[in-house]
Amino acid sequence: MLEIYKKNNLMSEYSEAVSLLKCIENKYGDLSNFSPDIIDSVVEEMIINKANTVDNFVVLMRYYRAVKHDDLFIYLTQYTGMIDVLESILKRTKQLIGDEKYKKVFNGFTVPVLGTNPKKLPLYVKDLMKRFNDNFTEKEIKQFLTGNNHNLSEKSQLREKLEYENSESFEEYLVGRHKRKVNELKDYMQNNQIWFEQKITQEVINYVEGNQEILSGKLINDKLYITKIPYDTNAFINAFDPIEKRYYACHCPFVRESIISRSDDIDEKFCYCSAGFAKFPFEVILNQKLGIKCIETVLGGSEICRFEIDMSNVDYKRKKS
Repeated sequence: MLEIYKKNNLMSEYSEAVSLLKCIENKYGDLSNFSPDIIDSVVEEMIINKANTVDNFVVLMRYYRAVKHDDLFIYLTQYTGMIDVLESILKRTKQLIGDEKYKKVFNGFTVPVLGTNPKKLPLYVKDLMKRFNDNFTEKEIKQFLTGNNHNLSEKSQLREKLEYENSESFEEYLVGRHKRKVNELKDYMQNNQIWFEQKITQEVINYVEGNQEILSGKLINDKLYITKIPYDTNAFINAFDPIEKRYYACHCPFVRESIISRSDDIDEKFCYCSAGFAKFPFEVILNQKLGIKCIETVLGGSEICRFEIDMSNVDYKRKKS
């Protein structure tokens, strides 16, 4: 772990990080032998002690990366994946409907604190969607949800924007983007690194390589189709039970547990939040706002999430005939 802090010029934070880890070990034992259940207990205590800060989660995640305990690093991402998403949805909604109506609709609504057990998160979404459905049209709800609610940086898309500008057509760009993303996955596999929340294997690479819609898109008759890569692609590929497949496909920490527990009927329109995530890179690349439609969703019973962007009225580089 010391090497991570040295390598990234974080030594000013090292003593505080070690202090936190020692405190946890004094109560729960050897960190390297933790199970997911113990992690849940640690996080619950962090909430009680108001120590559920982003910095403290980062310390734990750095530790598990350092000791190559990738399964627990990935397990912790289920907590950090929720950061600011609901807040962003509410902020966008408030901007669109105004303070007065916002106060009326969302009076008493609470946002889950960082570290809330994922099994409880669907209850917040169920409440949110009920308030949406009781007060707004379907078109308005989709508008609220399809913003950049994950607060992605436009700067992160600049390289791809340049790749598009240097391409002869949007179709050519999409082919090149897919190849770049597959090569990125290959690099992560060869270096034994975690790509976002998952470990990359040859099976994963083969799965992505076989579908240009994944991590890129495919243009058919002026419609751009995008398919979401599964949250845990290895488990998704090897699962035979349809419920398990849907569970491993879903990225959203707010609804995943409702799929496996079958305990909450979450309105599938909430997947428009994921649609907003899917279209954002293309909005930056094409320098314009885009509409998007969910055509398959895990919440709606499909094993994948698939989106469609109507490009007929979008200014983009068309393939020369």
